[in-house]
Amino acid sequence: MASPIPVILCGRTQHIAKGVIAALRPEFEAIHLILSPATGKTQIPALLRGEVPPSDDADNIGTRDYSKPPAAVILGAGYEDSHVAEMRELCKSDSKIPWLKPDLSKPAPPLGPDYGKAMVQRVKSRLAELSAGGQMNGDGVYLF
Repeated sequence: MASPIPVILCGRTQHIAKGVIAALRPEFEAIHLILSPATGKTQIPALLRGEVPPSDDADNIGTRDYSKPPAAVILGAGYEDSHVAEMRELCKSDSKIPWLKPDLSKPAPPLGPDYGKAMVQRVKSRLAELSAGGQMNGDGVYLF
């Protein structure tokens, strides 16, 4: 079996993130969890530069396996367009990967275990499309 593809996951709660992280496996590995736009503004640019973040971040329930660079940033619905734009601006010279955010015009279950599972299916589908289209090595924002 191929190694899982490393991703950065941005959400708002560990509770939902735990389910998302589990559902991403085995194809994807959430190497880092970010729970706020403020944290994302500092940690995502560092991660994209290949820097290892501080190990004392108790909120980060990702695998913390930074041996391979992240291949995508996956954002939850709690990140507004302005948050995404601010984080991307700080990464503009280092981001050569897709950023995925939910298409809020598509129906989704209410927050809870089913929400995370539904979002992961959409994420996996979108990443497969990007991979098939040769778009995994280029910067851009894509809806899932």
